[in-house]
Amino acid sequence: QLFRDMRAGKFADGDCVLRAKIDLESSNMNMRDPVIYRIRHAPHPRTGDKWCIYPLYDYTHPISDAIEGITHSLCTLEFQDHRPLYDWVLQQLREPPCNPLPRQIEVSRLNLHYSVLSKRR
Repeated sequence: QLFRDMRAGKFADGDCVLRAKIDLESSNMNMRDPVIYRIRHAPHPRTGDKWCIYPLYDYTHPISDAIEGITHSLCTLEFQDHRPLYDWVLQQLREPPCNPLPRQIEVSRLNLHYSVLSKRR
């Protein structure tokens, strides 16, 4: 019910968030019941004012990678601590949209030539 009320715009920005219940005692802070949705009453470039809740990047990143058939997600080293959450979100999908699931790999510096490195153009 809370999620429906958040989506219906019954709360102001920052009043409520939706968290994934994972492990409050985890040594990795990213796994301590992370926020996955927030309220923000701001027009979206594509959907306008239809939505006032937005998912956070750590939640949407693995899902969009799986939907788009990404096999290897290359990230900078700053995302290394986020990989357990990336894997956890993928494991929670009831019907994975692709097989095999995406794999996140962290690199410090990578130079590739003649390769598409982004799913976003």
